[in-house]
Formats: sequence, C-alpha cells, structure tokens
Amino acid sequence: MKKLIAAVALLILGTMLAACGATATPTTGTTGTTGTTGTGANPTNVEPGRTPTTDITAADTTPTAMTGTAMTPDTTPTASSTGNATGKRKVVVSSKNFTEEYIIGEMYALVLEQAGVPVDRKLNLGTTEIAQVALLKGGDNGGIDLYPEYTGTGLINVLKASPISDPQQAYDAVKKGYEEQFKLTWLDRTPMNDTQAMATTQDVSTQKGIKSIADACAKAGDLTIAAGADFKDRADALPALQKIYGACNFKDIKIVEPNLRYKALLNKDVDLTLAYGTDGEISGNNLVLLQDPKNWGPPDNVAPVVRDDVLAMYPEVAPALNAVDAKITNSEISALNWEVAGKGREYADVAKEWLQKQGLLK
Repeated sequence: MKKLIAAVALLILGTMLAACGATATPTTGTTGTTGTTGTGANPTNVEPGRTPTTDITAADTTPTAMTGTAMTPDTTPTASSTGNATGKRKVVVSSKNFTEEYIIGEMYALVLEQAGVPVDRKLNLGTTEIAQVALLKGGDNGGIDLYPEYTGTGLINVLKASPISDPQQAYDAVKKGYEEQFKLTWLDRTPMNDTQAMATTQDVSTQKGIKSIADACAKAGDLTIAAGADFKDRADALPALQKIYGACNFKDIKIVEPNLRYKALLNKDVDLTLAYGTDGEISGNNLVLLQDPKNWGPPDNVAPVVRDDVLAMYPEVAPALNAVDAKITNSEISALNWEVAGKGREYADVAKEWLQKQGLLK
C-alpha cells in the first residue's frame, strides 16, 4: 500500500513539474564541442559530429512562442522582471546545448558576478535559432541577454550571408550586421577558431612530415583519412580543399560515424581524421591539429553576443567578458572540453578553475 501511495505521489509531482515548465541542467560527459557551419555543412543547425543534449526550454523558446516573428526584437519588460529600486535587473546568461558552450557560458556568468552584475543562468538553451530568438526577446521578457556565438554561424545561419574566409572580416561583418538588424553587440572575439580541420597522431606527423594541411595535401597519395559520408561531395569539404590547396587526392577516404573518427585514428586504421579545431579529443590524446594557412576551414571564432540595453545598463559587462575571450585559445578550450566530455567532470568546476588559473577570478 505504501509503495502504491508513493508511486501516485511521484506521478502527481512529475505532472506538476511538467506543468510548471521545470528546466534541466546541462549534463556532463556530452560528447564533442561545436563545429563550423560552413556552406551546406549544417542546414539544421545541429553541430556536425556532436551530440547536443535536450534543450532546457525548447517548448518556450520556439520562434512563435517567443515573439511570433523570429527576428523581431522585443524590448517590453514584464512586471516580474523589472528588477530593484535602481531600475537594474538580473542579466540572463545563456549558452547553446553542447559542452564547449556550457563551459564558456559559465565563465561569462562567473566573471560578471565578480564584477558586481547580478546574474541568472539559463545554460543549455538549445540551437542557434532558439538562442537568437530568446536574445531578441530579452531577459526582462522571458528570454536571455547574452550567450557565446560563433562568427561563421552568425554570418551564415543568422544573417544568411555567404562565408568569409578572413577571420577579421567575418567578425566585422557579423558585428555590423547584428547591430544594424537586431541592436545586438558582438564583443571581442576569441583567438580560438572552432572550424573544420584535420588532426593526426604525433607518430604520423613525425614519421611522414605532416604539420599542416598543405603537407597532407602534397602527400595525400600515401595517406588515408577518416571522414563523414558527405566529405567527398559537400561543397565546403573535399571540393573546397582541392580548390584551395590543390591535389589532395587521398589514397583512401574511410567513411566512419563522427563519434568513431578518433577511434579509427588511434587504432591506426587511418593516417588522418577530419576534426574540429577545439575537439577535446585533440588535447586528451595529444594529437596534432594540422595548421591551415589558407583558411580551408571558414572562421568560427567565439564572441559574446549581448543586448545593447544590457550593455547600457551595466557598462562593466563588456570589459569583464572581453578579458575572458582574450585568453581562450584552441589548445585551452580543447583541454577544457576534454575535462568535461572526456573525463566526465562538472563544467562549472572546470570553468571556475580555469578562470582562477588565468587570474580572472578570485
């Protein structure tokens, strides 16, 4: 009888939570980080080769639920979010739904709190589309106020512009486009570039003299590479590689599932693997990320995208976040991604430790 009563009670509680729109927290151990969108690479905005977790508030952040119009800013505050007597409110810090975003989003929240900015966390929100709509809605009206985004994703997925190969030009384009269209500001971009790339082992790099994609293309006839099913035909993949670097006629292209690429490399089934610049596996397995001097991988640097009204309300937001971004390199974020996705540590602990190590958090 007690078991029956307990079961009924749990059922009622679950129903009540669902009705209240209870949210989940990001889980640790999420495989992968992020990836470049590229031309034709990411039509549904699910990062290639990644396993996003379930959206926290997807039911409340679809374009129609949030604004009715996906790209229309809404600056009307609600009675429940108007803040304290000074007219200031909490800043809603968010992230998309994969490991790298959790880590960077938590970094942003921590340094803002240290700077005296009151923060609400709404991490693991969902895809770019969901995050963009929530950002236009605003934290004072059920949405969000800032989150980390990627220049290539903003350029292609949000602004619907063509890819730009120069990192600074791509950043300048998204910064200008977001301000003109949405009254949103891109703060400073990170050195990290989470774009499509190639990786190999230390042994292969040394034995075959491969340090860059140019080296790999020059010696492609003797090399095998692990890649996804669309690598041969996708416009920004092998066709672009051959156009930019010439040759690149690999001895064999082994088609494998995204989560098996690194296994194939470590098992010596292939010489190279398609990668993304900040994959945790690169750091975790001491792999060599091949240099890309001709920018085959479209730039995808991270930067905080922030509502203009929040920057006006809290001038301390910009310098606090810019200080963080200046220190996030490919090697740094790859190591942090591995701590979470590879070792199963809590993203909040990893973010806090890194900030303290960098002298950005007491």
